[in-house]
Formats: sequence, C-alpha cells, structure tokens
Amino acid sequence: MELPFRIKFTLIRKLSGYELPAISKQQNVMHNTTRIRMKNRSLQIIILLITFNSYCQKGHLTPSNNFENNIGILKEYYDNVFPLLYNNFEKKPFARYTAMPSFGTEYAFSIELKDNEFIIISNTLTQNYWYAKNKENVKLISKKKAIDKTLYKKIGELFNLLSIQTKPIEEELYKTDGTTYYFATTNSNGEIKIGETWSSENKSNLGKLTEICDVLFEIGNGKENQGTEIEKEIDKLIEQLNK
Repeated sequence: MELPFRIKFTLIRKLSGYELPAISKQQNVMHNTTRIRMKNRSLQIIILLITFNSYCQKGHLTPSNNFENNIGILKEYYDNVFPLLYNNFEKKPFARYTAMPSFGTEYAFSIELKDNEFIIISNTLTQNYWYAKNKENVKLISKKKAIDKTLYKKIGELFNLLSIQTKPIEEELYKTDGTTYYFATTNSNGEIKIGETWSSENKSNLGKLTEICDVLFEIGNGKENQGTEIEKEIDKLIEQLNK
C-alpha cells in the first residue's frame, strides 16, 4: 500500500535522524497534525494487537484436527512424522506431549508404566522433518528416565483435566510461524483424546502448561529430576485450570 507523501516524508526524516527546518508556520501545523494522527493510529494498532493476543490466549485446549482428513503434502507429512516420532510409545497414551515447531525439530514425550517402572520416554528427530531434503536421513533420538509414582499420577491428573476441558473455539484464528502443541490421553472408554494449542503467552495457563511439559521432556532426556519442584508447579497449574 502506497503511503501518503507527508507520512513517507516524515518517516524518511526520522529514519535518517535529520530534521529539516520548517518552511512556514502552516507547514509546522500540518506536520504536528500528521504526527498526532500517526500517534493515534499507532495507539489503535497497539490496542488491536492486545485485544487479538488476549483473544488468542484461551484457557483451554481445542480438539485436534483429524489428520486423516489432510490431503497432499500435508497428509504425507503427518502420515510419516508421527509414526517416526512415536516409534517406541504406547499406542494408547497415558499422557503424551508433542511439540511441532515451524522450523525447529519435532519432539515428544510419553509417560508410561513398563515392567513395574514409571518412566518418561523423550523422543526427538535429528532434523525438522518438514524441511528435510531427504526424509530417510531423519532419524529418531530416544531417551528415557525413571520417575516416582507421585509424579506419574500428577501428570496423569493434569492430562485428564486438559482432556475434560478441551472444547472448540467459535472462530478459527490465523496462525503464523510458531509451535503447535498436542496433548493426548486415553479416557476410561479406551478412546484417545487429543487437544492442541498454538504458541501461547508465557504467563497464561497454556503457556505454563507447555513450560512444564518442556521440563518433563528434558527430564526424560537426561536432565536431573526436579522431583518435588515440578510436582508443585503441576499442582499450581491444576488449581488455576479448575478456577
């Protein structure tokens, strides 16, 4: 869109750091009027961005799209990336978290009970599957770590609550580059329930949720188990989600 000459002229002057002297009082008045209008327009844009951001930061997950309905290259992507990323995960997840960044590598964890041991299995890919020139060169990196029963149960409680509170939004919002997060669990009827969210404000409940899950992923990836500290964070989030 072509900017009016006065606005372009003002922007050029400010960007160059050089202010030309006013030619006349009339030009001064016109310049001041333009500056006021620009400030008002900037304020309106800021208000719109704040409103849009607040609308985006919903306090619940939305039902995940049915990936089987995808077509073309998108279908090919999901049909291949999930089986690779979930290679050694249980088919019926107790609590499974997946992060799909626009440009970074995909990663996920699964909370499981195997051979009477509570574990976090953390999987990631060697490169972003979408942008890989040769998909066959994309490999899985998988690590696991034992956790105690208390943490196992708290994670299960959190994911169950997320599933219960998952609901659709009235209007689909346009997404730019960021990360899509998926949260999966299996209900009492044996049905796999998957909710999703997009990159959220860090201070929001969903932002805190992804932060907690990233910590859990790192624990499964070999980071020192924070034990009681992460359990307290999960308790706080559950309390907030129940409000």
